[in-house]
Amino acid sequence: MTQKLVIAVCTAQRPKMLQACLESLDRLTEPDAMEMAIVVVENDAEPHFTGTAATALKERLSLPVFFHHEPRKGIPFARNRALEAALEHAPDWIALIDDDERAEPDWIEKLLRACKAHGAEVGNGPVRRIYEQPAPHWWKSQLLKPRPTGSVITEAPTNNVLLSARIVAKDGLGLRFDERLTFGSEDIDFFRRTHAAGAKMIWVDDAFVEEDIPASRVTTGRLLSRMHMAATSGAFNIVLREGRLKAALHFIPKSLRRMIFGLLATVAGFVIKPFFRKRGEKLYYYGLIRLMKGSGNLRGLLGRAHNYYDVIDGH
Repeated sequence: MTQKLVIAVCTAQRPKMLQACLESLDRLTEPDAMEMAIVVVENDAEPHFTGTAATALKERLSLPVFFHHEPRKGIPFARNRALEAALEHAPDWIALIDDDERAEPDWIEKLLRACKAHGAEVGNGPVRRIYEQPAPHWWKSQLLKPRPTGSVITEAPTNNVLLSARIVAKDGLGLRFDERLTFGSEDIDFFRRTHAAGAKMIWVDDAFVEEDIPASRVTTGRLLSRMHMAATSGAFNIVLREGRLKAALHFIPKSLRRMIFGLLATVAGFVIKPFFRKRGEKLYYYGLIRLMKGSGNLRGLLGRAHNYYDVIDGH
């Protein structure tokens, strides 16, 4: 019996990256007895992929591609529109990938095979990051350690994931991304709730996608802003799920520790830098990162949005 799989891509003002992403999806090895399609959701006030632009792109691809528009600015709005667009095709499975990524030809095949072999409804794979410019020496990339395929996970991002349509279907779990989380962590929150609802989620260690990291994303300002955003959204997520009082009891002491030690490390690094440049810079920026995390946690407790995603990296 033939099944249906829809790959959903959200995009905003990155036509070259989107084209590379779609071309990689068009080179995917189709699993046996599987019918595939792509839905693209453009998250911008005015759509750019309309008329001849969309037609020209569709004509270059062998997989059917359907363009949709979500004018409300914000990642959860775009992701929910993508889920609705995917459900229009009555799929059995839905895959999510970012517009700045390219899938390896066996990406879907490996995710699907692992989910079926392990009786899972969600499969999440690794991302291989390709830097246009090396990150500063003091920056520690957020790398996931390899683990066996089939390892059970309790959360996942949306940059490389396959999920059973039951999770989002109206006659299934009917889950959606929380549209209050417009400044990050909406994907982690979504899959935490998926796990809590009883869906089995697994890691698929060999299902790779590649992500292009533009030089603008590894500037000092953007890296520190990302840390601040992650801490803000993480704290706000706990406020939404467990209440402001419980979140405050957890994050206020944690934030104060981060900011005190961050300040000490920043001052110490500044003093050491003239004599031991690299060591001093590592300590200095380690301190700044802790300050960003501490202040971000406090910002999240107050429910104040962060504008990290208002800036678009790449083209």
